[in-house]
Amino acid sequence: MRTPLRSAALLVVAALTLTGCSTLIPTVEESGGSSSRSGAESSTEESTAGELDAAPATGTTISGDGYTFVVPAGWDDPQQELPGFDPDSFAANLQDTDGFADNVNVLKTPLGVVTPDQVETMGLSELEAAGATDIVVHDRVSIAGAESAHISAAMSSGSITYSVDQYYVSSADQTYIVTFSFSDTVPATERQQIAESVLVTWTWV
Repeated sequence: MRTPLRSAALLVVAALTLTGCSTLIPTVEESGGSSSRSGAESSTEESTAGELDAAPATGTTISGDGYTFVVPAGWDDPQQELPGFDPDSFAANLQDTDGFADNVNVLKTPLGVVTPDQVETMGLSELEAAGATDIVVHDRVSIAGAESAHISAAMSSGSITYSVDQYYVSSADQTYIVTFSFSDTVPATERQQIAESVLVTWTWV
């Protein structure tokens, strides 16, 4: 069964809120200019990132600008316009019936490559300014050969509350913010399993 209209409306609200979350990326003034470090360099230079070992998702393949990833069965691009929100790629659980469609969206950072250090040092205050609570900086992980920060938080928009997990996937010249949004009833272990099942399928094209 496809996502009810009510769930789709909540999905739009969540996506619009997450656009604000993307402002955790530092400005040019904060970063001292665009980073020149490549994804490969950041993954090998004193990296302590853990390897993901989740079973790969087996659903639809989603394509973005220079990459693809696979989402869980039942997830797909809703093929609907979200006013005020223009992600590079987007997919949601179209079979979700709990009033909030769990989803993933990908945005490009405006500065090209952003390092995990920049995300972890400047991102927390930006998330707090966006209204996030229960912010946690997790151990870094390796995604498609590059080191990624991982930050989770609780978000709300009106009466809607939900959890987000953000990862930052970098190629040689671009970092992508990958945000998973889940109903606040989804346990952290399940959120991590779903997110990592998608991230292990990330492929550069």
